[in-house]
Amino acid sequence: MSAALTYRRARSSFLDLSTGLARGFVLFIAIVAVVFLAVAVVVQLTGGTDDGQSIWENSQYATRYFPLSMGIMITAAYLPVAIASGVTRRSFGWAGSAVVIAMALVMALLEAAGYLVEYGLYRAADTTPTFTTPHLFDHGYQVWLVIPEVWIVVAANVAGGWLIGSAYYKWGWFWPTVSLPLLLLPLLAVEAIMSVGWAGAAMDALGAGRLPDGVAVLAAVAVLALTLAGIQHFVRTIDLRPQKA
Repeated sequence: MSAALTYRRARSSFLDLSTGLARGFVLFIAIVAVVFLAVAVVVQLTGGTDDGQSIWENSQYATRYFPLSMGIMITAAYLPVAIASGVTRRSFGWAGSAVVIAMALVMALLEAAGYLVEYGLYRAADTTPTFTTPHLFDHGYQVWLVIPEVWIVVAANVAGGWLIGSAYYKWGWFWPTVSLPLLLLPLLAVEAIMSVGWAGAAMDALGAGRLPDGVAVLAAVAVLALTLAGIQHFVRTIDLRPQKA
């Protein structure tokens, strides 16, 4: 009965979180899709890049850091509402973890669709997109590799944002700001293990070898799971702030 009640409360909180974040998320997706794909079309119609460089690849930063900013808001914006609605902190923690995974999945599907469409546009212009940073995939049509790469990395960024936002909500601005490098460690660990995007370029510049793809994915998922488990435990210790008159 306790597990069933926790599930129902977590599901209710997940729906509240999803509804609250949905409008900004949908608007962001529309802007990113339209802007980057429009640029790719214009570039190809005007002769393309000299080396066939991917335009859509640059969207990886937008799809990392906007979700990270939304993760920062999870505890401050929604924990008081959840508690007031009778949801326990335990259930809220499960709901927040589900939102992290769902948000990252949406970004992964967006990125995969973008790479696929871009690949088609470039091939129609008799060229092939090239990438400036390391990835698990070599071509934009390899959606079975694009999705796990983006899913894991974005989930780590959203979880990192959730951890940072929770720390600021619990302790105020001073100590979390001082401890920000430590709060970023789980996120940076996943980025380093995956070694894709900017982190992959940094690892290459440092001369650090990349882990085999399968090992990297499993290790990164393990770090992500530990991070989410830690945040769930941390959320249970957070007292609500008094409401200002």
